[in-house]
Amino acid sequence: MKRIPISIWVGLVLICSALRVCAQEPVTAANVGGAATVTGSGTPQFVPLWRTTTILGNSGIFQKGTRLSIGTKAPAAQFEVRALSLIAAFSALGASPAPGSDQNASAGISSKGGDADPDSGLSVGGAGVAGTGGASSLFSGSAGAGGAFTGGSGGASSAFGGAGVVATGGASSSGAGPGGVFTGGSGSGGDGIDVTCGTGCFAGNFNGNVNVTGSITAGTKDFKIDHPLDPANKYLLHASVESSEMKDIYDGTVTLDEKGEAVVQLPTWFEAVNGNFRYQLTALGAPSPGMYIAQKISNNRFRIAGGMPGVEVSWQVTGVRQDAYAKAHPMVVEEEKNQHERGYYIHPELYGAPEEKGVEWARNPAWMLQVRELRTKELARRRNAAESARANVSLDDEAEIGLYPKGRR
Repeated sequence: MKRIPISIWVGLVLICSALRVCAQEPVTAANVGGAATVTGSGTPQFVPLWRTTTILGNSGIFQKGTRLSIGTKAPAAQFEVRALSLIAAFSALGASPAPGSDQNASAGISSKGGDADPDSGLSVGGAGVAGTGGASSLFSGSAGAGGAFTGGSGGASSAFGGAGVVATGGASSSGAGPGGVFTGGSGSGGDGIDVTCGTGCFAGNFNGNVNVTGSITAGTKDFKIDHPLDPANKYLLHASVESSEMKDIYDGTVTLDEKGEAVVQLPTWFEAVNGNFRYQLTALGAPSPGMYIAQKISNNRFRIAGGMPGVEVSWQVTGVRQDAYAKAHPMVVEEEKNQHERGYYIHPELYGAPEEKGVEWARNPAWMLQVRELRTKELARRRNAAESARANVSLDDEAEIGLYPKGRR
């Protein structure tokens, strides 16, 4: 019997452990007919394959030193797979528990990045998963996504659907890692993150504070709280105050002195932040027709005069922001749509236009096509599940049979 190098046996063991495709019983002479002579030929560095019970030949697994590969003889990783046809290069399916076992299913892939050098102040740990999408065609189309994830379906049961991605930042006493970091591609439309949601869901749901260093653009900007009069069953919603200027609103109450006057002291930063002031005064409890602003805001204060002594006054002042950020980023009230977005709408349905005229179709058509395809598949799956459920119901009369398509009668 020819002696097989120990490195090849080690390679076989590694592949069996990674792919779980090898037999559980080790191969011995007894397995192939007792003392039968093993023959065959192959190419150096290819892991052998049992073509018959006594003949060895090449498998599709290549070994170069300690590296293994399928589909290439130049593995760039410890284990590399390259698809040689239009199929996935690698597919993993987690194990499902036995019915009634009350156990969780296993993950399709479990991966952990390597640890950084503990003695280095600059070393960075390796990523658990690193994905790069394929390049696009020369003239049109779209490049592939770095990662495509679809949550598991809850099916027709009452179970919830699975999340497409679940990410948790690493713990640290000096600064924990974020759950996700996204950077848009260079060029127009390279958003850091694009999210689409159908009916009855949020495109983004944040349980905690949200920090935005740039601007927020929205159809409406509302607040939503539990209704104070029926917090268990109702919400209370208010729209934010909107204007064509970056306005700040301040108000309060003050009581006029024996001369019918009062000085309203404002914060020390008031004039540094605001300008172009407007005033409103309202007497409470008694009329005060002669009341007026005797002195405009100066040194972060203004003076009221002409009122009835002892009258409480409600005041309101609005200012337009003039801080450094507001000056560097002045508000643009009217804006021309760019060349790519012309003819498209934020809400096309409000103007009698089809879904494809939504501005997101102009900005990222390939992504929107994928979203629509996933949505269409999910609707078809639900429809087929509903039809299957109806087909399994006992029919009591011919009238009910008429509800089914002819193909299911």
